[in-house]
Amino acid sequence: MENGIKCEAWMHPCQVQSYEEMGQLVTVINKGSSANDKMDLFYDVQQIAGVRIRKNYNWDKTRIDFIVNEVWGRAEMHPAGFYEEEGRRLFEVRGPSGGVAAATLFYLVASFNTFINNPPGCSYISDLSVPTGY
Repeated sequence: MENGIKCEAWMHPCQVQSYEEMGQLVTVINKGSSANDKMDLFYDVQQIAGVRIRKNYNWDKTRIDFIVNEVWGRAEMHPAGFYEEEGRRLFEVRGPSGGVAAATLFYLVASFNTFINNPPGCSYISDLSVPTGY
């Protein structure tokens, strides 16, 4: 945060619940009597140490990944597109007897590699306990 890096904490919703349960033990909310006071404190953007939390049910339940999008890159050797052979994009399907079947195939291909240009900029927490019910 001191270097101006925008980070996001990606985690499974069970880790969000676990973090909130720990935070509720030490949270004090002082509300004023003004009608303009914020009433939706629990619906704000969730954060962990000032980093925005991103929930995903497909994420590992025992891990929190701190992702910095600016340090990720992609080296593209072949752009995504149709596979062509001798100018053809559609290919006939052969049946068990070797004859042409009533179908055609096409293929989408791409060739690329992803990289991180600043590995210390990304981090993670692993081996976290999973709350009951997940």
